[in-house]
Amino acid sequence: MSDWVEELEASARGRFVRWDPGVWREVREGPAQVLGHTLRGETRTEAEALLRDYLRLAAEAIGLGYLYPASAGRPNFFTLAWTDLVPRLLPSVPHSERARVLAQLWNLGENLESAPPWVQRLFCRVVSRLDSLVELESTLRSTAAAAMEPPTTPLGAGAKVHQMDLSREDARFLPGAIHFLAPTVVCVHDRHRPAVAGREAATQGVWLSEAPVLLGPMGCTETPDVALPELPLLPKDEWYACAVNEWRAAATLHTSQWLVVLV
Repeated sequence: MSDWVEELEASARGRFVRWDPGVWREVREGPAQVLGHTLRGETRTEAEALLRDYLRLAAEAIGLGYLYPASAGRPNFFTLAWTDLVPRLLPSVPHSERARVLAQLWNLGENLESAPPWVQRLFCRVVSRLDSLVELESTLRSTAAAAMEPPTTPLGAGAKVHQMDLSREDARFLPGAIHFLAPTVVCVHDRHRPAVAGREAATQGVWLSEAPVLLGPMGCTETPDVALPELPLLPKDEWYACAVNEWRAAATLHTSQWLVVLV
């Protein structure tokens, strides 16, 4: 195998100005080894063909700047797919479907590179929980519909209250102003670490689904106002800020790292 792997590396190194040999080494010594281990029950020809496709696309992603180590602090779909989803789940995909699934993962990753950061965060959180890549397309469709389209039921007296501990994502995070990014997605800003000179603020995203999901940093450069609109079910003197639309509401509190959500 080493001969064609070295050929892949040499070709990529010559084609891409952004080639990162450190990331390539991490892929070869980590995820590629995991994938090879899970393919031990297959014929050498089958295993080598899949490894070749995997590493060829990994080299392309590294050269285009799509694939970088998790230590970079900028989680994206390509890194998730090529370091976790493919090595862990692709061997269980039927042989006839593997090429299609790899292409699907690649196309999704490319599309997400040009999408708003919160969209990428949302899909990464949802997809990371998958147990099968066969479910990928249906999961993405249902997630997109649930996050980006208005819910069918308006916020009312029967709303459920959820409390989200934002310190789970960032121990220093002190929730402040809130703004909506989509009908059921909010961005919460740290009250002491705002966006400065175009740099990202310290933020946390939350998908206000029926079971709310923390999304991590949002890559937001906005400076939202601290708003205090009327919000049912919560005593107003406890709020630091809140945001409300027709379907969802969320409030940060003066003395807490928790976010209170109404669904």
